[in-house]
Amino acid sequence: MTIDDSLLTGEERCLFALRALWRSRGFRQYRMSKFEEYDLYARNKDFLISGSILSFTDVNGRLMALKPDVTLSIVRSGRDAAPETRKLYYHENVYRPAAHGGPFRELTQAGVELQGALGPEDIAETLALAAESLALASPDWRLAVSHLGVVTGLLDRLGAEGERREALLNCVARKNAGELAALCAFAPAEAAEGLLSLLRCSGKPAETLPLLRSLGCGDAAAELETVTAGLQGIRIDFSIVSNLNYYNGVVFEGYVSGAPGRVLSGGQYDRLMRKLGRSDRAIGFALYMDQLERLLEEGGAEA
Repeated sequence: MTIDDSLLTGEERCLFALRALWRSRGFRQYRMSKFEEYDLYARNKDFLISGSILSFTDVNGRLMALKPDVTLSIVRSGRDAAPETRKLYYHENVYRPAAHGGPFRELTQAGVELQGALGPEDIAETLALAAESLALASPDWRLAVSHLGVVTGLLDRLGAEGERREALLNCVARKNAGELAALCAFAPAEAAEGLLSLLRCSGKPAETLPLLRSLGCGDAAAELETVTAGLQGIRIDFSIVSNLNYYNGVVFEGYVSGAPGRVLSGGQYDRLMRKLGRSDRAIGFALYMDQLERLLEEGGAEA
């Protein structure tokens, strides 16, 4: 059967192209129900983009939810694959308020997940795939990459815990140097300067990795150098601070010109795996099609 491309919306063309790309790299499609037990999301609300969940009671008296997220369901439904690597992609509708707030919407989300005995080559593959996926939506894109081991290591040197640690993380995420300096006043000057230097550590890998090494973060710098080698359009940016209860290691966000905010987010989530009783390592990313909607309808997608 021949499909008339002119009948497809920009979003549909982009999704077809994404699926073709991911299948060509050995990913198989994961399909799931619209519903999931409410308890899964209630226990992991801080993992969700929005803590708001649409729930209902089914005929058996169970409290159910219209799924606001895909990764949680994939993790709970799967089994450990190590020493193999489980490579999945999905194209699902989720139910949550749009990024800018307001009422609940049915939103399209597409992404990939790798689970198993992952190594640096799998992280590098995921970053490269995220970059290629962004390029299908727009020729003008960028991928910002961070490493949570750097941030947590520098916070540990400060001895920051509890609410103080959360406040410092918030300053790093907002790149608020003045407030960060004030909050670091309790700590030795050398430890405080290390965290403040992180705000200036932003740019191409070749520009930023030497500074990381000078801060005593040589292992993370070596990992970032390995997983970003040969990739164009990559920037190191430590203001990307994902939830430390779930994420670890490399995390990243994707942007395209004309979209109002991030259109892609991802990272390593070994801690989520442990929280849900899994021993595999894991990394993945999601594309938020609502953030791309206007751009794609203006003809930004490449089939």
